[in-house]
Amino acid sequence: MKTLKRILLAFMALGLMLATVAVFAYSRYLHPTREITPGIYAIRNYRNGIPMVNFFLVQADEKYIAFDVGSDSGQTQDALRRLGISADEVVAVFVTHSDWDHISALHLFYNAEIYSKDGEFRYANTSTFATSVFERPNFPNHALDDGEIVELYGRSILSIHTPGHTSDSISFLVDGRYLFVGDLLVDPRLARYNGELQRLHIERILETEGARYVFAGHFGLFRNISFFRWWLL
Repeated sequence: MKTLKRILLAFMALGLMLATVAVFAYSRYLHPTREITPGIYAIRNYRNGIPMVNFFLVQADEKYIAFDVGSDSGQTQDALRRLGISADEVVAVFVTHSDWDHISALHLFYNAEIYSKDGEFRYANTSTFATSVFERPNFPNHALDDGEIVELYGRSILSIHTPGHTSDSISFLVDGRYLFVGDLLVDPRLARYNGELQRLHIERILETEGARYVFAGHFGLFRNISFFRWWLL
């Protein structure tokens, strides 16, 4: 009996250690709120004190384009204030998918045009989002076709449909070199829609010509994403 108890305690200790390492590794890749490459800013949101998600702002002339908007309105407002950026300066929001941790602060951006894959959000499950819908009765504004290009304030944004993690997942290639993928690179085994379809789109995105920087909602910025090939495929 004592031997069994020791074994159980050892497994519990190992599990706790692995969980601690996982949290540290996960936090390591989520960028703190700051400019991470010229003209591109990461904003980090937390959950229960643990870094949870990044979203990104791209400077466009004197304005900004957002790729997702984060999981917490208050944290997003505080982060914008620290960066010296007003929500009114964000002229467009490109939504990679409608999980709550990527869209919950959408209602802050009153001046922004909203772009998404389907032109609607099916997966939102947060009261904050319900408030967003109430305060933005006309959103979302634009559904994007696969391969559609949007030209805004000197930036060119190519839409690439990448469903799998969710049915409405979409990635965006900005100026042929900055690739925003949302949760595409999250393990396909965690997909709520279709993991096999997600794998196909991961293969597709890894072959994107010209993409020099890859921005992922839960992994930050990568200049080399080759390791995703052996990890996820």
